[in-house]
Amino acid sequence: MDVKQLEDLQQHERGEKEKTKEINLKALYVVIRKRLWMIALITIGLTVLAGLYNSRPEMPLYASSSRIIVAASADMMSTLKVMIREPVVLDKVIQDLELRKSLGELRSQIRAESVEGSLVTVVTVVDPDPKLAAEIANKTVDVYREVASQTLGVSSIRVLTQAGASTVSINEKSNTIVFIAFLAGLILSIGLTFLLDSLDDSVKSEREVEELLGLTMLGNVSKMRRRDLASQEKKQKSIVARGETIGS
Repeated sequence: MDVKQLEDLQQHERGEKEKTKEINLKALYVVIRKRLWMIALITIGLTVLAGLYNSRPEMPLYASSSRIIVAASADMMSTLKVMIREPVVLDKVIQDLELRKSLGELRSQIRAESVEGSLVTVVTVVDPDPKLAAEIANKTVDVYREVASQTLGVSSIRVLTQAGASTVSINEKSNTIVFIAFLAGLILSIGLTFLLDSLDDSVKSEREVEELLGLTMLGNVSKMRRRDLASQEKKQKSIVARGETIGS
């Protein structure tokens, strides 16, 4: 094989690859266009559902935190942290602030966490009323200090920062869920489209006919719609009425 034949062979292979790539892209486009209505329906449906879920009325919540430092051993720190949410502390808070809350409700609103394993503990209270959240946090710390001193003899608890009323809600609504639903619906619908197409065993293109029969197609007959047939018949009748010969 000389150089010219080798170049012709390489050029032929490149042409075949480009042709195959073009056919594949066209086939993908045809598959998507065939079920475009399904893609739009699923995507719009999920997006609308996410929008309705995101627009539901929800009570704003506010968080207020007080920072304390406790000079105690690691074992004692664990006990002291648990004591913050115990009835001996919370009952006194409910009584002093005259709260209309049960012990369980108040416990679910309070959280105590150490800052990166240090002696500093953050007492956080969440409530629909920002001022009440701050009052509960500060009162909880005050009662907690008294109880810890009386029951465990720990008097080394100091307040670093008192809680203040927050003006920013911690559960502000975001459109993130709507965008996620849109992308999920688009991906899901396109995936379902190709799945249904792969399960369809019917012949969809001339290339598949050639591969199945091992023959080369010379042409095809386009699909005629009833509207086109009726228009053609009407045109032929009009020509006959004028006395003209069809095909002359």
